Amino acid sequence: MLKTNIIIISIIVFAIYFFSIEVNGNERNKVCLKTSYDIYKENFMSQDGRIIDFDRNNITTSEGQSYMLLRSLLMDDQKTFELVWGWTKNNLQREDKLFAWLWGKNPSGQYQILDENSAADGDVDTAFALLLAHKKWNNYCYLEEALPIIQSIWNKETRQIGDNLVLMPGVNQATDSKTEINPSYFAPYAFRLFQKYDEIHDWDLLVDSSYYYLSEIGKKTQTHLPTNWFLIENGQIVLEDSPKSDFSYDAIRVFARVYLDYCQTKDKRALPILKQSEFFVNKWKKDKILYTNYQANGQLRDKNKFIGSMAILIPTINIYDKKTAAEMYKSQIVQSFESEAYWSSENDYYGKNLSWFAYYLYNKNPINCTNPKQKREKS
Repeated sequence: MLKTNIIIISIIVFAIYFFSIEVNGNERNKVCLKTSYDIYKENFMSQDGRIIDFDRNNITTSEGQSYMLLRSLLMDDQKTFELVWGWTKNNLQREDKLFAWLWGKNPSGQYQILDENSAADGDVDTAFALLLAHKKWNNYCYLEEALPIIQSIWNKETRQIGDNLVLMPGVNQATDSKTEINPSYFAPYAFRLFQKYDEIHDWDLLVDSSYYYLSEIGKKTQTHLPTNWFLIENGQIVLEDSPKSDFSYDAIRVFARVYLDYCQTKDKRALPILKQSEFFVNKWKKDKILYTNYQANGQLRDKNKFIGSMAILIPTINIYDKKTAAEMYKSQIVQSFESEAYWSSENDYYGKNLSWFAYYLYNKNPINCTNPKQKREKS
């Protein structure tokens, strides 16, 4: 009973934090979030609720659908939430209640599932969004739909590795002889919420393994940053000689996920991981330039600048260095609009999501959000 009460209290605290900007944010910030949200919805969402990645041949991913569920939830837009959720479950949901990760046009020109394998990040984020929607809108149907997803995540997307129960990247990888891990899928705050509704399983095991591997992976790189992917062989972390061992496109999300858990729980295990972002603070203070693509040996992979990747670091940096966070934000984010309310390039759905969530979490400096771009034609 004590554990249950503690969990309930922690969930209430998390819900208050997660929705606090709606209550405490100034009106200008609300307008910016709402305007950029509406423009994104107009340009990347089909009329039936499909999120389209124009940079990759108009595909749709379970990740993209889950991001829109979270965004519509945070904007208190239940109509869009229902639309996106309806498309997702009607087109991507498998018999086991998880989601095929990739949908798009096949060689004959027909749209369909292109890869049946699941992606654990999309599954976790979708279940998490449904549980929060249940609480926010007092709709029991969302809870009923979330529970079988949670059960399947536990049963089909985890693997016992030595003493650790670990979230695997998907169903196929959970049984593959090659143990490959994507640390940016670890979501301790979501696992804690799952525990509230699933007392049969000990979701703290996934919280613990997430912090363990996020701590250990930083010891394997010259940057001390997490990697996009890593292998576990004979119980040991192994890095491949490839961009999979970089800190870049995937790994950037580690900071956002750990940041959310720390804001909810103040779990001390989060702080050393969040402090790894000092790597970028030191680079910034020296050169006033922010790149986010680094090889495990510490060398810069390239000088491409991804606005979303830079933006999502800033709430974390703001925990311990508000001055530098503000400098980065003003110089790199506010100045990097293609036009009002647009972060990154026109078609970069991923970067726009990272930037929007970063702005939501940071929520400090107002941005001019007027004159939206013309709505694009969708397939």
